[in-house]
Amino acid sequence: MQSALTQDRVETRIKKAPIRIVIIDDHKLLRDGLRALLASESDTLLMAGEAGTAHDGFALVRREQPDLVVLDLNLPDQHGTRLASEIRRAWPSIKILVLSGSGSGGVASEIARAGADGFVRKEDAAEEFLLAIPTVMSGRSYFSPAAADAIAKAMWSDSDSQAAMKPARLADRERQLLRGFAEGLSYKQIAAQMKVSVRTAETYRARLVQKLGCSTRAEMVRYAIRHGLVEA
Repeated sequence: MQSALTQDRVETRIKKAPIRIVIIDDHKLLRDGLRALLASESDTLLMAGEAGTAHDGFALVRREQPDLVVLDLNLPDQHGTRLASEIRRAWPSIKILVLSGSGSGGVASEIARAGADGFVRKEDAAEEFLLAIPTVMSGRSYFSPAAADAIAKAMWSDSDSQAAMKPARLADRERQLLRGFAEGLSYKQIAAQMKVSVRTAETYRARLVQKLGCSTRAEMVRYAIRHGLVEA
């Protein structure tokens, strides 16, 4: 009984390993604020490093291999969406959460196409940052309510032109992933059906984000149904 209890404690500690986070933002004041916020949640969140430029940030991500990258859009040497795309291509399993001063639908859609997992406006960071992290780490997307509203309005206003567009050409694996989303399956269940690793399934999801311009499962499923890629 004692050995079983000891094993349970070990497994609990393993499950509660802190999420390692890298922050890339050229504003030191913001980095200081986020660092303090992470320190208040030190049992579950760990600051693995910070950088003020895209160049230093990419090198930091390569060295630290964090679980999550938090980055700004307006970096001095490169736009954040380009950096997000480069990180996504190099390390598909690393989650990406973007901070921006803009909450427009165009900006949020651009972030989603770059492969980011979430978007929080800087002005809402104090309230939403700690909500966004567990959401994106669980495999879901998080877009601040203001940004989500802006995206929805942009989608409705552009619905006619979108309907006229030809559906994206998808690989068989990408269609399988879409079907899994439509059935409400988890990444683990979908990966088992596809006979691939969860990380590989997440890679296909990143490709779908880029091809479909959709940031959430619900948006992907609606797109797939509308264009006959899966059955309703």
